[in-house]
Amino acid sequence: MSDADKQQKHLVSEALRLLGDQYETNKDFNEFFDGEEPLSISSPRQDVDAYQYERSKVLFWVDREAYDDERTAWENETNQAKHNEVTELIRAGGLIAPFQDLLDAVERGRVVPFIGAGMTKPMGMPLWGEALKQLLARLPAADGPAITALIDAGQYLAAAQALVDHDAVQVTNFVRTIYRIQKIKLAGPMLLVPRFAKGCIVTTNFDDAIEQTYRDKVEFNAYMHGTQEHNFFPRLVRGDRCLLKLHGDADNPATHILTQTQYADAYGNPLDFHKPLPKALRQIFVSQSLLFLGCSLDQDWTLELFEQAKRADEYAIPNHYAILPAPEDPQAKQQKETRLLTLNIQPLWYPVGQHEFVDRYLQLIADVAERRINYNG
Repeated sequence: MSDADKQQKHLVSEALRLLGDQYETNKDFNEFFDGEEPLSISSPRQDVDAYQYERSKVLFWVDREAYDDERTAWENETNQAKHNEVTELIRAGGLIAPFQDLLDAVERGRVVPFIGAGMTKPMGMPLWGEALKQLLARLPAADGPAITALIDAGQYLAAAQALVDHDAVQVTNFVRTIYRIQKIKLAGPMLLVPRFAKGCIVTTNFDDAIEQTYRDKVEFNAYMHGTQEHNFFPRLVRGDRCLLKLHGDADNPATHILTQTQYADAYGNPLDFHKPLPKALRQIFVSQSLLFLGCSLDQDWTLELFEQAKRADEYAIPNHYAILPAPEDPQAKQQKETRLLTLNIQPLWYPVGQHEFVDRYLQLIADVAERRINYNG
């Protein structure tokens, strides 16, 4: 065999290997298409049984275009079916129009995820109340009943202030250790965020879940940890990928904003929009569409800041969105919804306790953004 024949044989062999690998990547579709019975071809010879073949493999090698058409149709139908529960929830809640507005904002690249502690809970990070109680357990000389009462009442700033006043060194060490990068396991709905959010991200969390989730996908061009910023404002205005960690970064105690005193210093008391943090939040609030994830959106400094920005009536405020568990009490739900709508924040409700719907909402958003499915309500 000549060298040219050997080279051609090698190229053919390599092409067949690559095609075979391509076929194997569609395992789920192949199993669906094959069904229960293989394709049977009888032989005219009486002493030979019928030849049995996998239907998907025959179609793949005989008519690649038809195979791809069948696979695409199956994927569309499968993707639509997996979103049935959340699309029914959207319809039942009368949320078709606002959800479509959210999808349009995603397509224009105008959505900024606002990540709360609920999004990193599946990654092994504690919620704020849980973290404060863990810290309190390490401080036996602290006023346990009084601080526990503050935590249970949702007064996390006051509880953190009491803990810092008791032992600031222990608090700093706790934040640096409990939110360390080694404790994060990549899991949960956070993994869906990079599929549709390519620009700025805001978080109240100390941990590195966002950095780890985005690590192999995009690089952040600028960041702001607490009041310390690295090229943040010019990059934000340009629409570059930026990360704003409102409470600071776990590894840098100088950036931590956890207590009432730290909040007053960072935001001003009253709020001062000349300070970096209020300035950054207002800039995002009036120019992008925030998507709140893993946030309770009860009374806090962030909502107060947005209220002041809107009350000033200096900007046309865009629509914002929040995926939230619906309060069981109808009156409480109405009151919370009214307050959020006043701030141009449209709640996308799901049943209380069924946090898997956060994943379902985000999976639907990501699939539409990547044009895996068409959403028509």
